[in-house]
Amino acid sequence: MVVMKLINETDKYVEYALYNGNNEFIEKIRFYKDSKFLVIEGKKKMTNHYETTSYRLLLECVEDNVYPKEMSKGWG
Repeated sequence: MVVMKLINETDKYVEYALYNGNNEFIEKIRFYKDSKFLVIEGKKKMTNHYETTSYRLLLECVEDNVYPKEMSKGWG
């Protein structure tokens, strides 16, 4: 399970902190709304299921232009 908590939102991007199902911090990500580009703190590409699941959730948010303060997705 990944839990995403909103850190910052601007007109251009949103930043979320990622946590696992035990509420342990994983990393911070930045998602650019127009380009749908994801920047992962300290990495050049996605390397785990937390990042790919978060990206999929953010793509859903773009459609509605709503970025919740907190959202989660399980593995089931």
